Amino acid sequence: MKASRGNAAVPETEATEAQVPDTRARKNQAPPAGTGWRRGPLFAYLAALVALAAIPVHLYWALGGTWGLPGGAATADLPGIRATNLAVSVLLACGALFLVGLTRPWSRRPPAMLMLAPVWAGAVVCISHALFGIAAKGLYVAGVHAAVSWPEHELTAAQKNLAALRDLAIFEPWFLVLGLLLALAGHGFAPAATRGRLWTLSMLAAIVLICAFGFVLAVTHHTFAVS
Repeated sequence: MKASRGNAAVPETEATEAQVPDTRARKNQAPPAGTGWRRGPLFAYLAALVALAAIPVHLYWALGGTWGLPGGAATADLPGIRATNLAVSVLLACGALFLVGLTRPWSRRPPAMLMLAPVWAGAVVCISHALFGIAAKGLYVAGVHAAVSWPEHELTAAQKNLAALRDLAIFEPWFLVLGLLLALAGHGFAPAATRGRLWTLSMLAAIVLICAFGFVLAVTHHTFAVS
């Protein structure tokens, strides 16, 4: 059928197409501000799971458990060791809840970088801890025993070596995985490409500075880590 004779003759199919939005043009448009918040939930959930996975062992130490502690029972009796592990358990639980909260709509109301500041700090601390710990414990296992300063003076050489191997196999990789997941989550939540680059560059700079500071202390005091 045609349009009315009083107007220019336009096929009905063309008139219908004129009313339908051009979806192809929309796909080529730049995404609106804030869509970066749609890319971070997966990494936030994974980071929350990794954080929660460490709570049982800290609660175990807080209740007097000795496995995994350098020196076993001798270390478990150190002042403040139980309170410290209890506090770490609470911190990990709160951190996991915060990460899950980032995926909820209310988290988009405050400024993005304000909400992501704890994630940035956690990622920097965890990655720095892992890199420095792997380097220190690796040197210790390789024979550079001055690389680690053990506060428990009564530990035997076998206990120190076992503790270093356990850190390399379990605890330092956990820090590294959690730190990388936090970094990826924060980068995914960053609402703009420029802020994503700022997130990455500032994090790398902080990690380098912390590790450099640690190695300066190591050279000065002839130790690479405290465990």
